[in-house]
Amino acid sequence: MTAHAPGRSERVVDVVVRVDRDRGALLRCLDCLFASANETPFEVIVCPVNFESDAQDVLRDGPHAGRVTVAGRGEPLAGILCRHRGRDVVLLAVDAEVHGNWLDRLAFHAREANTGAVGTLSNVGGAAAYPRAGTANPLPAGETAATLDALCARANAQRGCDVDVLDGPSVFVTRAALDALGDAPPGDDEASIARTLASSIANARLRARVAGDVFVVRRESPDVPAGDPSRNAVLPLARRLDLARLAASPRPAIVFVSHAWGGGIRRHMNDLAALVSMHADVLYLEPAGDGGVKLWWPRDGEAFEAWFHLPQDMATLCAMLRDIGVARLHFHHVHGLPQSILDLPRELGAPYDCTLHDYFAICPQYHLTDERGRYCGEPDREGCETCLAHRHPQWPLDIGAWRALFGDFLARTDRVIAPSHDVETRIRRYFPALPILVWPHPEHPMRVPTPPFSVVTLGNLSPEKGLDVVAACARDAQSRDLPLTFRVLGATARPIAQAPEVPLSVRGSYADEQLPVLLAAERADALFFPAQVPETYAYTLSVALATDTPIVASALGAFPERLAGRRRVRLLPFDAAPARWNDALLDVIREQGMREAGVAAAAPLHADT
Repeated sequence: MTAHAPGRSERVVDVVVRVDRDRGALLRCLDCLFASANETPFEVIVCPVNFESDAQDVLRDGPHAGRVTVAGRGEPLAGILCRHRGRDVVLLAVDAEVHGNWLDRLAFHAREANTGAVGTLSNVGGAAAYPRAGTANPLPAGETAATLDALCARANAQRGCDVDVLDGPSVFVTRAALDALGDAPPGDDEASIARTLASSIANARLRARVAGDVFVVRRESPDVPAGDPSRNAVLPLARRLDLARLAASPRPAIVFVSHAWGGGIRRHMNDLAALVSMHADVLYLEPAGDGGVKLWWPRDGEAFEAWFHLPQDMATLCAMLRDIGVARLHFHHVHGLPQSILDLPRELGAPYDCTLHDYFAICPQYHLTDERGRYCGEPDREGCETCLAHRHPQWPLDIGAWRALFGDFLARTDRVIAPSHDVETRIRRYFPALPILVWPHPEHPMRVPTPPFSVVTLGNLSPEKGLDVVAACARDAQSRDLPLTFRVLGATARPIAQAPEVPLSVRGSYADEQLPVLLAAERADALFFPAQVPETYAYTLSVALATDTPIVASALGAFPERLAGRRRVRLLPFDAAPARWNDALLDVIREQGMREAGVAAAAPLHADT
């Protein structure tokens, strides 16, 4: 085996694994440790963190029997760290996964002058978490703990950075830091251990570092540390890993060039990126203001971003794109981009396509609009020049130079794509020899959901009128995913939960004479009167009776006699459960639907008592 760097020390390192009750995690951790290929000698000490831990029992007859030292149950960590006074220590989480010569690489960084502790890049943690800092990241698609560590070892060989705070599943603590710690108890959980070490390292004027060439995966997701200013120091290491992953991908890379807005163009780009995701890695290049551009990876969970100023940084941008393995460019728009962006295909030496989402190739206003925001009618050149005299284009070109520039640019594309024949026809008026493919935007089949049934309660709603019942029915509809939405056509005696928390909204107060018109506009599927006291008459019920809308009401007070003989009615006990009210609402609404479809309706009055 070859050491990570010359001049390694023969001094043994204690690898301390703290374990609670997860026997499987301990065995997996030890499997990784003893499968790794390190020249740095190490001894594994398993540290039970409570009296119920059975590490000794787990290891007695296991594959690593005799290879591991088990600390006594309840033995303080301070004593374990000082067990071998001449040794450095690695604190390794039991759910950590290490690979290759990870310890050799850590030891190399630990030998840097005045170093107190060394952490690693990891999927979980604070500033050194990857791809996104300060969170628990799932492993990026297509990557494993072993591939990420190998890429780190290559892309960031012997590179590291100083940080303010160390966290993560693996921390190499030098003897200098341990001596500074002394016999002080470092704590009984990861957070307190990290704080105590950080304090002692700072007090001893030692350095805390991140080894950019080691990646340790953590399988669990403990509490993630708060934001850390060290992220700016770690960022170059993370970006080098991003570039290494893209360069190592078996798929070619494509760069989509566009503006930074959302809208239909961004939706099309996202749809297209998803469509080709199994065959290509897609990056976006967009304006970043003042002649700047931003290259970024739009895939979920990724954080890669890189900035350039054009045309000054064109060579640097092209070098990065070549390193990544960019095989094609696809232009979607130019708004906000510097004019030199049109030179990118030639400078990179890559083929490119262009989709005409609007008319930027023939009009600097993009949408063929006049000063009033209406279709300009596509006037002659003189008319266009008059327009541009008041509405300057983003690049200092007259209309002739603008169209000549894009005529040449489009003529050198592999494909010019229009989403409709209308776009093709309009562009051909200016570039008649240009071959244009008409490809409608690819879209997934769209399923328009069935709208929920609307249940309307009339009048100002108090607890006596059923305020609590309506609120409870809305919560029940939410929890059971029922196709019901509730509307109070009036005010409420007190605030209640509304959409989007629950499917309920409140219209507010109105004048009595407005109610018939307001109710007609609601297009209610059912009217709801869950009164909790005996109503003597209810004028709002009179308005309801003037409609053909199904009604659900309390079997209490005047409601039963006033609703007698009316079809599509349900009467329930005033104290019925919310689920029973909702079932009755759905029943009477669906009965109405059957009636409208020509199916026989139910009996005139159904009293569910």
